[in-house]
Amino acid sequence: MQNSSLNYLYFCLIAFFWGSSFAAIATVVSIVPPFFAAMLRIGFALLFLILIRCLFKHKVSFSIPLSQRWQIWITGLFSLGFPSLLLFWGEQYISSGLAGILNGTVPIWTLLFGLISPKTRHFFPLKYLGLLTGLLGVCIIFWPLLHLDGTPDHMLGAASILLMAFSYSIANLLNQRTFCTQPKSAFYANLYYQVWASFIFLMLASLCFESWPSRAVLFHTPLLWIASIYMGLFSTALAWIMYYRLIREWDAVRASAVMYVAPIMAIFWDFILFHHHLRWVEYLGVAAILFGVVLIQWPKSKLKQSSASV
Repeated sequence: MQNSSLNYLYFCLIAFFWGSSFAAIATVVSIVPPFFAAMLRIGFALLFLILIRCLFKHKVSFSIPLSQRWQIWITGLFSLGFPSLLLFWGEQYISSGLAGILNGTVPIWTLLFGLISPKTRHFFPLKYLGLLTGLLGVCIIFWPLLHLDGTPDHMLGAASILLMAFSYSIANLLNQRTFCTQPKSAFYANLYYQVWASFIFLMLASLCFESWPSRAVLFHTPLLWIASIYMGLFSTALAWIMYYRLIREWDAVRASAVMYVAPIMAIFWDFILFHHHLRWVEYLGVAAILFGVVLIQWPKSKLKQSSASV
């Protein structure tokens, strides 16, 4: 399989894994406290990466100079630690629709933050149009599902998810900068140390601000472990390995367009689990999202021609 085709396969798999994680998060936070739930997700991802390190230590390098690790730890907090804490806490108080809209704004913030750097300050009209079209599609899908009651908890939950989107955006640009200065295999080591930093952060947050669940809850709730293992293995470890590859191969803005496809996966899971059929407005939203993703993924050669014509 050609490298470009493999990247598009990764794009689809990431969207599938991240889109299905919303239902898993809602399930887990209804059983255990949110910080503890986030710690479980990152903890299972860490176990998987440790297993990879043990099995492929002769093929995959996990060595990074100690002088550079602090930068990776900080990036890990922005890419996994802070977003996990904010997402799991925020989903206690807001609808999945609003969470989907706010999560779908990541490419917008990535683009805006990227304008600060001269290296990423490129005006491609199709890319900008794709970003706006994709965000419009997310809003079309989830707008009928919103129930804004104006309560403080609801507003705090929305603000939490929005901060999560900011954090993801900053992490996208930090990772892009890191991958441009490191060997191609370095993203395994980056992810490994980022997950370590995030797990320690979430464990400390849970110990300081929550009461851990009882043994009865932990040992008699298999759904908790099924959802947590799925999120840790597929929605975190595997998805982030593929996502970091896309950031390295493409760029932060183009890779973050996967956030627009997650609502489509959410609709798919809603149909599978709850037999909800799409309405015409949802079909319109899906079409807008797909059109936006196509514009964002448009070949760079075509973007340069479009920019030159403008």
